[in-house]
Amino acid sequence: MKRTWGLRTGLRRPTLIGATVVLTAGLTLSACGSSSKPTSTSQSATSKTNSSKASNKTTKSTDTSTADRGGRCRSANLVAHMVSVEGAAGSTIRTYTLVNTGNNTCTLYGYPGLQLLGTGGAKLTTRVVRTPASEKTVKLAHDAKVAFMMQFANATGYGNESCPTSSALEITPPNDYHYLTLTGPAGTIQAFGGTVQALKCGTIQVQPVAAEPS
Repeated sequence: MKRTWGLRTGLRRPTLIGATVVLTAGLTLSACGSSSKPTSTSQSATSKTNSSKASNKTTKSTDTSTADRGGRCRSANLVAHMVSVEGAAGSTIRTYTLVNTGNNTCTLYGYPGLQLLGTGGAKLTTRVVRTPASEKTVKLAHDAKVAFMMQFANATGYGNESCPTSSALEITPPNDYHYLTLTGPAGTIQAFGGTVQALKCGTIQVQPVAAEPS
């Protein structure tokens, strides 16, 4: 069953994972972050839903830096949205976009960073696995967007074992040091991983950013 928020992307689907299949280990992102538009406050980072875009609350960044002309997109000039949710074979697949709200054209390249947050902003265990895919530089004019997909196993197959559900999600744009915070349905994730014999909570597979189709 498919639920869609906003535009669909032309991103390549990652290989679906079952709840009982071992997730492939990958590089864990280590970028830091701060928040962005339209509704939040940011800090420096260390490290299914039935709703509309209006429920995908993004934090407003306090980072006052801006993108140079044709330079890297900064979190201060980006807004994140969840645009679609799909489920299959014991997994959930979500698509998010990053929109350039700045006046200057900027670029993004690579994988975003992710961090799950619990009640009160406490960091939850988060294992980010980079799905092998071609990385391309995407140039963003004002109001243009890139998209990326993430995938995580749901509770199917884990018996009575459970993982914590996040109340917010931090997204650090590629090659940035500040994050965007999504709350509401866009930030609510219960990510399982590993195997039935060795449950590893908070495992999320992610693809690099890519241009949305025209």
